[in-house]
Amino acid sequence: MLPQLASRTNNFPRLYRAISTSVVDAFCFSNPFINAALHIACAPFILELTRLGLKMEGMIARDGHLKGASHWLLKIGAKAVRVHGADKVPRAGPVLFVGNHAGLGDAHTLLMASPRCDTHILANDFGILPGLRAMRRHVIVVDPSQPVASLRAAMRHLRAGKSLLLYPRGEIEADPGLYLQTALESLPLWSGSLELFARHVPGLSIVPVAVGGVISRRALRNPIVRRYRDSDKRHFLAATFQMLFPCYRDPVISLAFGEALSGENVTRDEIIEQMASLLRRVGAEQRLLMKAAARGV
Repeated sequence: MLPQLASRTNNFPRLYRAISTSVVDAFCFSNPFINAALHIACAPFILELTRLGLKMEGMIARDGHLKGASHWLLKIGAKAVRVHGADKVPRAGPVLFVGNHAGLGDAHTLLMASPRCDTHILANDFGILPGLRAMRRHVIVVDPSQPVASLRAAMRHLRAGKSLLLYPRGEIEADPGLYLQTALESLPLWSGSLELFARHVPGLSIVPVAVGGVISRRALRNPIVRRYRDSDKRHFLAATFQMLFPCYRDPVISLAFGEALSGENVTRDEIIEQMASLLRRVGAEQRLLMKAAARGV
C-alpha cells in the first residue's frame, strides 16, 4: 500500500469519530439513547464529510499550507465570497491577522482571500481538529494549562517573518451580517495580547479583518434549528447543518481587510476602532445582499 494511501486509511476512523461527535454534540441532547440514534441517522452524511476531510488533508499535505484547501472548501461550502482590501496585506514580513470569529467558515475565508501562504492559526483544540493531522500542523494549539507556551510559539512563528491568524475574543462572536450591534459590542472584550505582539515582534504588521455572512440564513430558518432559543446553540447547529446538507451551502460571504498597523506602539484601541469600521462595512454589504435576494436579483 502506498504511504499516502495508508495514512489516509489509518486516519479515517479517527476523523469519522471526531466529526460524528461534533455533529451529535451540536444538537445538545443529554439523553444517550437519542445521541446514539443521531450517530446512526447522520452516518451517511458524516461519511461524506469524512471523505471531504480526507481530501482536504491530502491537499494540505501536498501544498504545505492551508490556502489551496481553503479555496477548495469554500467552492463547496459557499455560493460566493466578496473580498475587499486584499492589496493592503503586506506580502513579506511578519503579519498578525486579527478578526471576528463569526462562524466555522471565517478562517477558511481569510486563508483563501489573503495573498499569504504561510499563515498559521492560534486556536483551541476545537471540534474535529484532533482528527485532522495535516491541518493541525498549521495550528498553534492553545493549552489552557500552559497558555504562555502557545503565546511563545506564536511569536516564534511571527519572528520568522510569517503570518498568524488570531481571534482576540477567543470564542464565537455574532455575525455582523445578522447582528451588527452585537458584533460591535464584542470588541471591548478582545484580548489585550494584541499590544504584547506589537511590542515583542520586530517589524510586525497588524491587519484587522472582518468577516460576515458565513452562516446560511436558510439553515437558520430550519424548524429544528429554530427550536433552540440560545443563539450560540442555534448558530452552531445551523453551521452543522450547513456542513451536512448541500442545500444549506449557499451563503455569500463578505470579507474586508483593514489597513496594516505597524510599530511597537500600536494600541488595542486603534485596532478596535478600525475593526468597528470594517464590521459596519461588512454588515452594510450583507444587508444589501439580503435586499437583493428578497427582490430575486
